[in-house]
Amino acid sequence: MTRQDFINKGIRVINDMGELRIPSKSSIPFPNGLVASIVAIEDGFSVATCDYNGYFNWDILNKFGAERGKFKCKTEDEVCCALSVIESL
Repeated sequence: MTRQDFINKGIRVINDMGELRIPSKSSIPFPNGLVASIVAIEDGFSVATCDYNGYFNWDILNKFGAERGKFKCKTEDEVCCALSVIESL
């Protein structure tokens, strides 16, 4: 599965502040109430999760191997693994 596959599976949602959240290369809202936030960093990507309102949960991913609430990914395949975790929560 590619990042584009996750973007295609993402949903459009209006949050509590009336903002429309749409799937993109850097932000993918999932039906489970979570949004994957993907940021390019110096040596790859950082993947974290927040709710539809943009509030980050810095603990939820740690039990799946993240550090300080973020997955550090060097490849697109690693990004997709992180997205799979977030989607399955």
